[in-house]
This record gives sequence, structure tokens and C-alpha cells, in this order.
Amino acid sequence: MSESSEKGRSLEDHVAKTLNKKLGVKVARDKRSGAGSHQKMDIADWFKDVPLDIEVKNHKVIKLPEWMRQAKHGASVGQVPTVVFACDGDVIAALPFDAVVDMMAEIKQLRAEVASLRAPVVPAGLPEVTVAKVAQGASSCRNGHLLSPGASKCLMKGCPYSSSYKPRKEKK
Repeated sequence: MSESSEKGRSLEDHVAKTLNKKLGVKVARDKRSGAGSHQKMDIADWFKDVPLDIEVKNHKVIKLPEWMRQAKHGASVGQVPTVVFACDGDVIAALPFDAVVDMMAEIKQLRAEVASLRAPVVPAGLPEVTVAKVAQGASSCRNGHLLSPGASKCLMKGCPYSSSYKPRKEKK
């Protein structure tokens, strides 16, 4: 194996190992990378866990427009063409700006969804003052009900974490 192909292979292995380690996905260096005339990416993602089709380059001279054309030409439908290259000891990824904005919008939407799931549950029928306290960030029990001020007991009647909770007795 030539020195240049070994250099390219080492960066492809590094990219695949990083994706596997950080994201827990099943990707690997495509064994056919650099061979033949058919279009394929350098990182094989058979299960489509990563929304990127990755073309890896490890050259002294950076030819980003040429590499991006190659990545766009070989990208699968629904995958973002991405060029990963080495530059002054750093590994850099280049992808279309629209794809970056789309990913940021999706992250923003997911963060808002997580925030709404973390919000305390306000049971129906509570007085307005109690609802306002929940909105201000009052403490809640494990079931999401409001806790009494300065105490660790739930205010919801029948909740296992309330002071008035009595478990039902089993019939014999």
C-alpha cells in the first residue's frame, strides 16, 4: 500500500472510530474506498444512523470545491454530502450551509420539546395561586405534583408522596 493511500485510510479510520465512539453508531471505513469508478462514500453507514454521506480527504493541498462536487455527486437521497479533511493537524468537516441551518432548527425544536417534557405537571382543579407557583418553578414530587412549601410532601390527595396517603389493604 502506498504512503498516500495509507494516509487516507488512517484518516478514514479515525473518522469512523470517532463517529462510533461519540454517537454509538455502526459505521466503518468502506473497504472499496478509492477503488473503481462507481460513486460511493468513504464511510459506510449501512443502517443510515448518521444523516451524512462522508467523503474523507487527507491531502496537503485543499481542493474543497472539487471535493464537495464529488461528495454531492455520490451522496444518497436524503443524506447530506459532507467532506471531512485534515488541515494543520485539525480534522474539519464541510457541508452545505442549508444543511447546517436545518440541523440547528431540528436541535432547537428538540430542545423545546425536552423543555416542555421537563415542565411540572399541573393537575386539573388546582387553585390559580398553586398554578402560578408551579409556573414559577415550585418543587414537585416524583409524580409531578406540587409539593407543600418548605416540606417534601405532595399536595395531591391520593398521591403516594402526600402526607395523607394510605395504601389500600389487599383483600384476603
